[in-house]
Order: sequence, then structure tokens, then C-alpha cells
Amino acid sequence: MGERLNIGASRTRIDGFTNVDIAPWADVSVDIGQQPLPFEDDSVDLVFSYHTLEHVPDYLFALGEIHRVLKHNAPFLVGLPYVTSTEVNLINPYHLHHFSEHSFDFFEQGKLRNSACEDVGQTPIVFKKAFHTFHYMGLSNVLPKTGKRWARRHLFNVVRKIDFGLIAVKDDRPLEFDAAQLEADFTRYLLARHPYGGQKEPRAPVPTWQRRQRQLRRMWASRAD
Repeated sequence: MGERLNIGASRTRIDGFTNVDIAPWADVSVDIGQQPLPFEDDSVDLVFSYHTLEHVPDYLFALGEIHRVLKHNAPFLVGLPYVTSTEVNLINPYHLHHFSEHSFDFFEQGKLRNSACEDVGQTPIVFKKAFHTFHYMGLSNVLPKTGKRWARRHLFNVVRKIDFGLIAVKDDRPLEFDAAQLEADFTRYLLARHPYGGQKEPRAPVPTWQRRQRQLRRMWASRAD
């Protein structure tokens, strides 16, 4: 595989990627909300970004730059906090944008693209969504599918974060991708992150529902005492 970017790397990097961040220790230090990415058009095979776009003031500029450098049919794998999470999203003063499963429909033909009057004819950004994955909170994990859908639409703190696999569309050539493989790649790249200067593999993140179970056990244990 050719050029791969890890955008918004912060204090972590992925080996084999060009790690891009505003921080001076990144492989490429740019403000992705204001400065163009220093890569040619249609030159990048994959972009990974984890919990970054919600912090960028000019989100459309950043997304446009990511789309510009990606090749046709190349994936953009992006993880973001979910819109209705008060714990990690709505109360965070540094989160400037909010995302749900419909957020990228504004950049997909046949969905919401050009449905906003501000967008008609203004942006060349076109993506096809390959997958999205919800990370449910607490007891929401055990709800049936219909219950989860209802809860997402009507309640807060049902989903903590959401992952996307987006495919860059640059022309009329057909798209070819494996959604399941892209989802597996997202997890692999997420777990491959490690601090700058350190090679220690991070532990797999503990699912939110398991953390909540542990918290509840400790709470009831303390009450029993």
C-alpha cells in the first residue's frame, strides 16, 4: 500500500503511516482546519482519523482536503463522538461539531447531498458510506435492534461514539470495497496507535458496557458495606 495518513494523531502515532497533526512532534505539522495538506491531489491510499474532526473549526475545509488527496475508491476511516452523548460530547467545550449516522449523508449522491441550500454547487466533496458502527453505552447494549433504534432517536447517552468507513468518489468509475474488511481495518489501526517514542502496544480498549458493569459492582459493594 502507498501513502497512508493518520490525521489528528495528537500524542499517538501509527507506524507505517504519515502522522499529521498541529502538534510540532508530528511527522507533518499542519493545522488541518486552515492549512492545505502537503500532498498531491489523488495521491493517498487511505486516511485514518480518530476523534479529531469534532475539534476543527473549519470542518468543511478539513474534509475537503482529505477528499482532495484521497484517490478514487480510497477509504477514509473516521471515529467520532456521538451527538447525543452528554458524557463525552455535548458538555465538552472543545467539541465544535456533532455527528450521527446521518452526518456524512450530506456528501453522498442519492442521500442528502445538495439538500442544504448552502451546499448546492459549492463543494466537490463526495463520499460513499461503506459502514458505520455504534458503540452503545450501558444497558443499551442489550436492547433489541428496534429498541436501540428508538433509543438513539429519542434518548441521550445511548451511543457513546460512532465509527465510519467512507469511500472517496472522484469520478464516475465504479466503486469496489469490502465493508467488513474496512471495519476490521479500522479496529486494527486504532489498536496500532502508540505514543511517540514508544513501541509498546496499547491494550485493547475495554467496552463501555463492561466499564459500567464494574462501576455498578463497586457502587453496590460500597453500599453493602
